[in-house]
Amino acid sequence: SNDLIIQADHNQLKQVFLNLFLNAIDAMPQGGTLSVKSVMNTNQQLEITVADTGVGIAKKDLAHIFDPFFSKKETGTGLGLAICFGIIKEHKGLIKVESVVGKGTMFRIVLLESRKES
Repeated sequence: SNDLIIQADHNQLKQVFLNLFLNAIDAMPQGGTLSVKSVMNTNQQLEITVADTGVGIAKKDLAHIFDPFFSKKETGTGLGLAICFGIIKEHKGLIKVESVVGKGTMFRIVLLESRKES
């Protein structure tokens, strides 16, 4: 079987994806596409991408988006992505972002396999 087993706190992961989805929706005030894909990468790790066709994130801001209290939103606390980063790090995973202003943003999350299903 090609099932990949990861050990994770489902409530924390739900928080990560909720934050990413809400940010994507906010980034597409005129509508757009939100896509979520999961694959097993070549290192046998679960790789999940969350991508939107929204306004994008300026290059100068990309280095700071996971910093606590960094926000470009009028009503943002700047904690959402910092919390996401912490949760993924706690799960011994990685979260990375790529973005092009005017084209959209893609978050890539990599979670390590806990064990193979026998």
